[in-house]
Amino acid sequence: MSVSSALAINKQIEPGNLTVASIRAPPVNVPYSPPSSDCYGQTHDINATVDFGVKLIQRAALSGADFVAFPELWFPGYIDADPGPTDFLDNYFDQTITVNDTNWNKLVSAARKHSVWLEFGFAQHIKDNVFMGQALIDSKGNVIQVRQKLRPSGAERNIFSDGTIDQLLVHKTPFGRLGMLECWEHMHPTMTFVMHAQYENIHIAAFPWAPDLDVDSGVTRSEVSLAAARFYAITGSSHVFMPAVGTAAVFAPNGTLVASIQASEDPHETPILYHSINTTSFISSNQTYDTTEYSWAALQQVDKAYPAYIPKIANNSFIQHRQNSVTEMRKVGPIV
Repeated sequence: MSVSSALAINKQIEPGNLTVASIRAPPVNVPYSPPSSDCYGQTHDINATVDFGVKLIQRAALSGADFVAFPELWFPGYIDADPGPTDFLDNYFDQTITVNDTNWNKLVSAARKHSVWLEFGFAQHIKDNVFMGQALIDSKGNVIQVRQKLRPSGAERNIFSDGTIDQLLVHKTPFGRLGMLECWEHMHPTMTFVMHAQYENIHIAAFPWAPDLDVDSGVTRSEVSLAAARFYAITGSSHVFMPAVGTAAVFAPNGTLVASIQASEDPHETPILYHSINTTSFISSNQTYDTTEYSWAALQQVDKAYPAYIPKIANNSFIQHRQNSVTEMRKVGPIV
C-alpha cells in the first residue's frame, strides 16, 4: 500500500469542518464543453467512467475532501435532449448500473477505502426500467440512500421512469442534516417544500452540465441552474453544493456565491471544485423539522388558499407515475 493511500484510508472528518469536492470534469467519451450536439457520435463507457470516477474520488480525498459529489447522471453520462437513433440508445441502456453490480461495488469501495462520503448520479437499471438514480454512501461504505428522480424533466421522461415521493428524505450525518435532489427537481415546490420541511443544513444540487454564462439561450443555460441552486439555498437556509460538468458552484444559506469554477476553465487541469464549511452549529443542533415557513401549519394554509375555481383533478400528466419499458424502447426508441 502506498503512503498516499494509507493517508486516505485513515483520514477522519475534522469536527466542525467539512470539505466538499464537487466534480466538474466530464465522464469518459462525453464531449466538452457543454452543451454539445455531437454526443450521438460518441459511445458512453460505464466501465471507463467508473474507473475515472474512482480516480477522482482518490484525488479529492488526498486533497483533503470529506465528501465527494458527482453531477446528475455522471455515470455513464447525460443524454442531451433527444436521445437520437435507437442504436445509440441501445448502447446507453448497456452502460447503466445496477445496485450491487461490479461498477456499483467499485464506487462503494472507493468511498470506504478513502474514508469519504459520496453522492453520485447514475443511470440505474431496475428490472425493465432505467431511472435517474442518485446515491448517498457514507465514509465506511454504508449505503445511506438510493433514490430516483421523482419526475424526469422534458425529454428525459421519454426514457427514464419516475421515482416515488417517499424518497424525498433528509438524513442525519456526522456533519449535519443533508439532502439531495437532481436538476429541475429544484424548480418544483412539490419537491422542495418537502425537503425544506426536514430542516436541511447541507444540500447537494446535482445538475448534469452547465456551460459558461451567456453561452446558451434556453432553459438549460447556466444562469437558470445557478439561480435554482441559489434560490434553494435562500429558501431552505442551506449550504448548497452544485456539482455539474462545466460550471460548478457553492452557495451560502444567504444566497451568496462563495465558490465557483467556470466551464471555460480546463476540466483536466481543475476537475474538482473544493469548498469547506464550518458545521459546528449543525452538529450541536437537535432540530429535525421546520417550525415556520415549511411547517405542517404552512402546508394547511397553502391548501386553504388554493383558488376554489380551479378544478380539483387528482391525477394529471405531472402526477401520474410513468414507467418506460427498456424492452419496448429497444424496439421503438423513446416513448413519447
